[in-house]
Amino acid sequence: MSFTSVPVLDLAKANSPETKPQLLDELRHALMEVRFLYIKNTAISNELLEQVKAAGKAIFDIPEQEK
Repeated sequence: MSFTSVPVLDLAKANSPETKPQLLDELRHALMEVRFLYIKNTAISNELLEQVKAAGKAIFDIPEQEK
């Protein structure tokens, strides 16, 4: 396994029949060859992302004896 950059997949391509096959080819390559990828244009709101980050941080802030 060798690669020079992390594949960046644009989920906006899934919305069009013309670009969806390209996205699927990119996804297959990333999963089978690189085994790592970055996804952009997920349509996940920044508010939700901030909530997830805050919840994750809160888990690490729980005292050990309570975990």
